[in-house]
This record gives sequence, C-alpha cells and structure tokens, in this order.
Amino acid sequence: MVRKNLSCLELYRQTLVSNIGCLLEYMQKLFYLYERKGESLSVLLLDVDNMKQINRSCGYEYGNTVLLKISEVISNSIRRSDIAGKYKGSSFLILLPNSDAKGAGKVAKRIKSGIEVLDFNSRVSITIGIYSFLPTGQSVEAVLDLIEAHVADVKSRGGGDTVLIQKELPRSSLDHQTLLEALKKKLVEPAFQPIYNLESGKIEGYEVLMRLVMEDGRVLPADCFIEDLLKTSFISPFEEMVLQKAFSKFTDLGLEGKMYINFPYNFVNFIAKGRLKLSDFYKEVTSYGIEPSRVVLELSESKMTGGTEDLLELVKEARSYRFGIAVDDFGIEYSSVERLIKTRPDVVKLDGFFLREARSMLKWVVVGMKKLGFKVLAEQVEKEEEFELVKSLKIDMAQGFYLGRPQLL
Repeated sequence: MVRKNLSCLELYRQTLVSNIGCLLEYMQKLFYLYERKGESLSVLLLDVDNMKQINRSCGYEYGNTVLLKISEVISNSIRRSDIAGKYKGSSFLILLPNSDAKGAGKVAKRIKSGIEVLDFNSRVSITIGIYSFLPTGQSVEAVLDLIEAHVADVKSRGGGDTVLIQKELPRSSLDHQTLLEALKKKLVEPAFQPIYNLESGKIEGYEVLMRLVMEDGRVLPADCFIEDLLKTSFISPFEEMVLQKAFSKFTDLGLEGKMYINFPYNFVNFIAKGRLKLSDFYKEVTSYGIEPSRVVLELSESKMTGGTEDLLELVKEARSYRFGIAVDDFGIEYSSVERLIKTRPDVVKLDGFFLREARSMLKWVVVGMKKLGFKVLAEQVEKEEEFELVKSLKIDMAQGFYLGRPQLL
C-alpha cells in the first residue's frame, strides 16, 4: 500500500534503484564494461507526459501512486539482468545490457502495453526515448543529454510516442599527453577478431586490431583515437607495441590459422622514398617462431602516399618474404580496380558498405572478383540475415560481430 504523503526519498526506495546517484554509477560501470566487451547497450528514458496535470487534478499523493504503479510495470517488463530506476521528475531510466535497438523496442512496447491496462483515475500518457549504441568513450552526460533532448521534442509535439534515436555521438578525443602516458605505461593491446572460412565453417585466422586499455577499465577501439594518434609522432611505436604483443600471444596461445595485419603506417609512408621496412618486420615475425606465410598484410589504399608503381614494389617485396597480401575495405574511399588487378592480392576484403547500402551490387561484385581469381572476404557481418546472404553468394570468408567480436586474449 502507498503511504500517505510519500516523501521523495521513500519514493526512490520503492521504485527500483534507490537513487539517481546510484543509477548513474551503474550506468557508468556498464559503459566501461561494454566498451571492454565490444557489445551493444541500450538506454531507455520513460517520461510521463502529463504529470503536472495529474498532480494538479488528483493531488501529489495520487501522482506518487501513478509513479509507483509505472515502476511495477517496468520491473515486470525487464530482465533480471537489466537495471532501472527513477530519474528526474516524472521520468525513469532503464539500462538494457547486451541489447540492440530491436530488443529495446520490444521492451518499450511491453512497458507501454502494461501501462495502458492500468486503472488510473485520469489518462496517463508516456513518451519513451530509446538509444542503442556501442560504448566507445561516450560520456554518461552526453548520452543522457541526447535522449532527454529527443524526449522533450516528442513531448512538445503532444507526446505519447516512442522515439528511436539514431544520432551518433562524437567519439572521445585523447590529447597528446594522454597518448604519451598510454605509450609509456604500455596500455596498447591487440584484440583478435576471428575470420571464418564459410565452406568449412572453421576459423581461417584472426585480424589483429589495436585497442587502448585505459587505467579506469575502459577499452577504446582504434577509431576512438586513431585520428588523434596520427597528429602525434606516436603511430609507429603504437603499432610496434601492438604487433609485438600480438606475435607473442599468437605463439603462446597456439592460435590456429593466419594473422591478418594492417600494413603499418611507417611501411607505407616510406614507399615513395624506397626505404621499405619489411626486412626488420620479417626478422621480428620469425623471431616468434611464426611462419611468414601465416601472416597476411592488409593494404588499405587510404594509407598510400605513393603511386601504383610504388605499391607494386611494396607488394613484390612483401611476397619475397612469403607474406600474404589482402586489399582492405574494398568498395569505399580510394579503392582502385586498376591497382587491384595489378597487385593480385590473395584476398579482397569487401567493406561492410555492400551489406548496408549496396546489396543489389554485392552479387555482381562477388561474381567479378571470382572471375578474376580472387578469394573474397565479407567484412562487418553483424546480423544473421547478412551471414545467410554472404553464404548464399559463395563468398569464401567472413568476419563481423555476428561471427565473433574482437577479443583481448
């Protein structure tokens, strides 16, 4: 039974998480955890549109009753692993770990349906904002500001609706000193993402990706800091450190298959001057007992500073050491069919652009690549339907969140 003249503190205690401070602390920890796991997190903000009218017409005691009944509906509509609590005024925050926009939408629908059948003295209208994202350094404050702004906009137009927020927040920026400290403390780590052979169903190898494991527990993917890193002189030592750790783990853990490694910037930037660094790289690879033929160097043309002849020289040099060659992110930015044919890579990695925005072209691109004799790898396979599509097109290999997320081993 609801107490008469229920205080604000008592209301918090009876509505899920005990207070806002505790709720926001949970939220921050989830951000850190899901950055580290590289998995999606959804945040819902539910606000009662007409709370002021309810309080005026029925009194604050009845208004508190409405909030308590809504909290019961929320509690019955979420998983035991989810977190919810009263937020500002007449609103509630609901945190859904490992949940994408589709799953969050189902939760919102359950909550709305549960509230609609409640027996209130007056009409209760709610607005729900949904934000599903992959935490990559975004602040709790920025996420809440974004959701609150969208919910307020819906309410200004009458409310009573559910809005899916698709705006992408800017990623965190790291200053020169932070990057220097990360280098000194060796916070750079390799993450391994599996690449599957679609014919055998087995792991073909792993792509090595760069991560920063911050002292507060956050794990930042490269796209959070690579632009800041390129403004410094640290890119080469960062790459050297992540590759050394990757070689060591690859050997110590006895990983099977091949290592797919992005061409280090210092290799590419020295092409025009003819100062290739592959000899030292070869010595380092073999010093870990790794056969060079198990290393595939991925070339992204966005890194190239020289012309086609420079690229051919680099590829020829790499092949003389028995390294494999892959063209990365084919289909976007500076992709060149001329360079593709002249370099004859062992693998062509098709950018996720084809799955997201150009599916009608994908079949013909794959057919063309096959006729030219290339093995094809589909990148950014994130859904079951995308996986079934790439299998139906007889694509050789695939990688993406659906098949396996990058892991710190």
